[in-house]
Amino acid sequence: MSKKPGMLPKLEFLLIAIFFLAFLLWAASKCSSTRRAYQIKADGEAVEKTREDSLFRSGDSRLPDTSMQARNLVPEVEKERVTVLYATIDGVNVRSGPALNHRIIERLKLYDEVIYLGEVTDFTQEVKLGEITTNEPWIKVRTRKKQDGWVYGAGLSYYKKQLEGAATE
Repeated sequence: MSKKPGMLPKLEFLLIAIFFLAFLLWAASKCSSTRRAYQIKADGEAVEKTREDSLFRSGDSRLPDTSMQARNLVPEVEKERVTVLYATIDGVNVRSGPALNHRIIERLKLYDEVIYLGEVTDFTQEVKLGEITTNEPWIKVRTRKKQDGWVYGAGLSYYKKQLEGAATE
């Protein structure tokens, strides 16, 4: 007597095929979302690279920049990645050196943009800023007027925010 093949092997094959197809769809969606995230990150880096030029070319960085460099038509070797910081205290001083006894070379208004030059002191200094006392390092920056100097760390932020309780130095 010969046995007929049962439904169980066909059902197992069908379930495995459904799981495999579901996995493929899931993997494809993950890959496309990851690709989209990398593209957004790459676009953001390209915009950040052109930020310094547009910041110092136009007197007001809020105006749209329509120059050739802003449209990414200049070769990559001419672009430089910069980090923009904002003044958190109205009238914060830019000094010639990283201490309160150095001469003031410029005063920043609240939310003024400066370019971080990649240097931070390896020491901190305790400073009373009106109602609050902070203990921060000094940060080397370049202002819109192309002045390089040092700003007390509490006076700068990556975000446009005001340091509550602080008065000018």
